Amino acid sequence: MRSQVDELLQHAYRPYRALPDLVQALLHALVVQGNLAGGSLRLRGGCSVDVGPAGSRVASAIPVVSRTLQITYASQPVGELHVEWPRDMTETAVSFCEDFALRCAYLVKRYEVQSWAEQRLGRPLLLVGVCDALHRLEVFVEKAAHSMLPVLLKGEFGTEKALLAAAVHSCGPNRDGPFVEVNCADPAGQPAQWFEQASGGTLFFNGIDELARPLQSQLPQYMHSRLSQWLAAPDARETRVIASTTADLGQRVQEGRFSRQLLAELDFLAIAVPPLRERPGDIQALLVAALERHGYDASRTCTDALIGICARHSWPDNVFEMERVVARLAVMTGGQPIHEADVQRHTPWLLGAGQAEAAAAPIVAVSTPVVTSAALPLSPISAAHWVRCAVTRNLGELSRLHDALRKALLYLGEHYAEPISLGQLADQAHVSPSHLGYLFRSVLSTTFKPLLQRIRIEKAKEIFSSDARRRITEVSLSVGFGDLSHFEKSFRRIVGQSPREYRRTAA
Repeated sequence: MRSQVDELLQHAYRPYRALPDLVQALLHALVVQGNLAGGSLRLRGGCSVDVGPAGSRVASAIPVVSRTLQITYASQPVGELHVEWPRDMTETAVSFCEDFALRCAYLVKRYEVQSWAEQRLGRPLLLVGVCDALHRLEVFVEKAAHSMLPVLLKGEFGTEKALLAAAVHSCGPNRDGPFVEVNCADPAGQPAQWFEQASGGTLFFNGIDELARPLQSQLPQYMHSRLSQWLAAPDARETRVIASTTADLGQRVQEGRFSRQLLAELDFLAIAVPPLRERPGDIQALLVAALERHGYDASRTCTDALIGICARHSWPDNVFEMERVVARLAVMTGGQPIHEADVQRHTPWLLGAGQAEAAAAPIVAVSTPVVTSAALPLSPISAAHWVRCAVTRNLGELSRLHDALRKALLYLGEHYAEPISLGQLADQAHVSPSHLGYLFRSVLSTTFKPLLQRIRIEKAKEIFSSDARRRITEVSLSVGFGDLSHFEKSFRRIVGQSPREYRRTAA
């Protein structure tokens, strides 16, 4: 029965700006799909929608059975659904309507959060989509909002972590209390000020993985320990703590880069926010919402070609990337329908390698392959080309790669001699380690360690070419190899010559 409701939502859902429009569309779909005689939906706050018979099959002379179903959120009524169906309908129809009422409650709550955010934060934040993963998030928010336990929102760069933090606060009993956000990458003030400002409300640490280690150590002085790690209660009025992170905090603790005590206090109500690539069914709704947010008519601008292209893209920067892409395409096409040629011209990385080359061929002949975020694996020559671009910081060439790959390669080209882990590099690229590894494999046909090794060897070649008198041991250490034997074996395997032979040839 749940699948029937999901099918209804996928068919009828659209991110309308106003709740009555969404309710009208959903109720009409319920009456049609359920072959009901009619229905009405009344919501707290005055929103009221009525829909007539599903079709001519339901004759007015046929007696009907009616039932009123409560729409509740966190055990509190938010409205009621009144439905009518012919007597010969089974109880399956009742279950269908009950499931529909349950899902309606979460959709209604989204618009309450939107209204709260517009009034308190100046931004009408609205969660968009109806996929199963998003529904699980909303169930989590419903339960977590009415608890004072700390909440930890984990997810890749560009996912809706900040929006969900606002939802947890605004759906809870302290929604009228303070909601204070701390930008952990560059925080203003000190922990004492943060907790004082948020007293009786919520303190949101946005990107707590970027909070400086000394500040991490200070936070326990102001938090109520639920594990009795410290006994003193800093304040009689407890402040709700919500934190978001892009990095794996457990791994950070193992690396000595995050406080183990602080993580233990935060990790009570934790959930992972799904990346956009795991929500293909929400792509169209997110495109529509983004276009209309920028003032464009989505019914005119959003084409099947655009939806298909976006459904195939992996979206490493998630909804942040979609916002940028949509804004760019809408502006550059002047609000006209967006076709594949427009994507190729203004956002070519959305296309796979084969599509990009085919679309570009009538316009210009290129000597090197077009590389995009969704590109097919490159040949070894091409991989060596991008390694060289990283060492020489060839921004023109690197700009053709996906943003995350470009950032990663630029960072490696500058910090190649330092001990770097995939997790640290992923932080610099603003994606998860797993997705950065996927990009290395799918686009560069290599993994992190061999790539770093290639960059170090490329830098060693550059040093030998510029100064043939440099000692091999010195060069080995300067590019990040701690073992001379390992350096010489790696150099021969990649270059085809020993370091000594290459130095002599370069001289």
